[in-house]
Amino acid sequence: MRFVIRHLLTFLLMLSLPAAIAGTPDPRLPGRIAEAALEAQGHCYRLIHHDTFAYEACLKDLLADEKTPGPRRLGIEYFGFVGALNSARLGMLGAQDTAWTFLQRFRATQKKLRIDDASLCASVPGDCEVRIARMKLMEKSPPPRQPNDLRGDEGHRHAHRD
Repeated sequence: MRFVIRHLLTFLLMLSLPAAIAGTPDPRLPGRIAEAALEAQGHCYRLIHHDTFAYEACLKDLLADEKTPGPRRLGIEYFGFVGALNSARLGMLGAQDTAWTFLQRFRATQKKLRIDDASLCASVPGDCEVRIARMKLMEKSPPPRQPNDLRGDEGHRHAHRD
């Protein structure tokens, strides 16, 4: 019986080996990314309307335990980008910087997980054609810079002055 089980397991492993070698993504990956993005939205998005730095800090707290690239990390990073991109479109101070930060982060994780832009974009509701075009435009642009006179004691840029 052990002989049969061992050979059956070996056979099953050999069947899955070509897919692993070819880098075929896990079919559950998009759903797991979407779950993490939804978690990030529920925990952090409300903060961006008052303080983009609190939003960024909240997302980084969620990422603190995500040491290796995985769907949860990608979902949080991607939502970080999407939420900040939306607020940047509305002119929220600091949102462009936060979008840039999370664009760099999620691109590195996305590359390691080998998930295409369309599949990743579908994990967060919205206009993927426009979002992907903006991602590519941002990647070609230099990093955003804010005037130094808006920096507070903590090194953050604030709209108010003391």
